[in-house]
Amino acid sequence: MPDNSLSPGGLIDQFRDHLIPEIRSEAATAEIALWVLSLCGALLIVSAFALLRNHRANEASKAAEYGWRVVQVVALVVAYLQVAFQVARSGWLTHADKAVLNWFVEHRSGFWTVVAKTITDVGSPAGVAIIGIGAACYVSWRRRAIVPGLLLVGTIGIAATASTVTKVVVGRHRPPAITQLISETDFSFPSGHVTGTTALVGAIVLVYGADRSGRWRWTGMVLSVVPVVIVASTRLYLGVHWFTDVVGGALLGSTAVAIGALVAVVIAPMLGLSPKVSAGERRELDSRPVTQTATEPTKLT
Repeated sequence: MPDNSLSPGGLIDQFRDHLIPEIRSEAATAEIALWVLSLCGALLIVSAFALLRNHRANEASKAAEYGWRVVQVVALVVAYLQVAFQVARSGWLTHADKAVLNWFVEHRSGFWTVVAKTITDVGSPAGVAIIGIGAACYVSWRRRAIVPGLLLVGTIGIAATASTVTKVVVGRHRPPAITQLISETDFSFPSGHVTGTTALVGAIVLVYGADRSGRWRWTGMVLSVVPVVIVASTRLYLGVHWFTDVVGGALLGSTAVAIGALVAVVIAPMLGLSPKVSAGERRELDSRPVTQTATEPTKLT
């Protein structure tokens, strides 16, 4: 019989039956996950400093800012997909999930349970929607423009939609009901609470800090981590999420904010911002001598 292994059909069959399963198995290993996440983290750090340097330049380049924003979006998307793939395949990144859940279960108390339930209600999809709409209305009123509010709400909407779709695609089950202090029955990955909170605080910093100094925006970004960590901790404490669920939620929410920042670069003239003065222009203005505008008084003879 003729050997069909080298025919086009035979090569396709070999690729499907041997190479694809091998690639899938390899992608679930620790080496691939660590390399991908490390590369994404490095790109995010480099792009953040590049954007800060571009902002401080005498003539800030819109093209450079756009390019680095694209880098951030790509890095966050790849990192999120890697975590989602690990979760779907029960890969190496999920090995700490049970240990983290057990630690929170063992450190429960009546007081912290009340606190956790209160915070998780504020960070719920309904709570995020109410806060987001209120913040959008306020910023649109202050800027006398509807676009900033739409950008804020749109960022949250992107995060919520992507979270819902991912839950269905990944189909991860919640932690056992015996560990849950509140009942949750939908799919687990990613955490909708963490996704929404991350998108909310990130969008607020993005919109409110658009015409502020780089220092203000950096401070806002650092402080925005606090509510995300708090909401993530409550979800773990209440036993309704695995650790990788909240990590995925933070990544997805950050991705939505990065997309919003990219859109903001394109529609900057529509955001109702006050004209910016670059660092070089400010130094030039400060170095100019003050001209005497008042006339000398007329002497009486």
